[in-house]
Amino acid sequence: MEIIPKEAQKIPRWLDVLFYLSVGLLIFVFISYFLLFQSIKASEATETDLDAKIAAEEAKSSPLRDEILTYQKKIKDFSSVINGHLESSNIYGYIEKLCHPQVWFSNFSFDVKGGKVGLSGEAQSFQVLGQQMIIFKNEKSITVANLESIAMNKEGNIDFKVSLTFDPSIFIFK
Repeated sequence: MEIIPKEAQKIPRWLDVLFYLSVGLLIFVFISYFLLFQSIKASEATETDLDAKIAAEEAKSSPLRDEILTYQKKIKDFSSVINGHLESSNIYGYIEKLCHPQVWFSNFSFDVKGGKVGLSGEAQSFQVLGQQMIIFKNEKSITVANLESIAMNKEGNIDFKVSLTFDPSIFIFK
């Protein structure tokens, strides 16, 4: 037992500073937590309001969007039709250029997809008909030229039927 009380040990100053800084930091963390929590709540409320506004605008623009999509589909369909179009009217002028002056064509049939043309006609002689067939066979855009039938008519002219198959590239729409 001691008769003279000892002086209590003094806590170093840096520990006091550290304690108060820790308490201050703890208070700062709690305040920050509550502020951030409130900020998150406000942001969620704003997000909900914006989602509602977007939904309302989409509902308003839905008929317009449907109309635009309908026109877009029609344009796409028209584009595919026009791109697949073959210009068959080119064939008339083309055959006219290949026609011998002493040959007359009286019947014409045309299969666009196959590129096949059937011609019936009349020539003044076998020699003229032979020349006409040579013209057809020498033409680069005609892949096949067949003389299908031949007969002499009452006037002494030659009736004939020819089938021609054309290269598909001459029917491409330009």
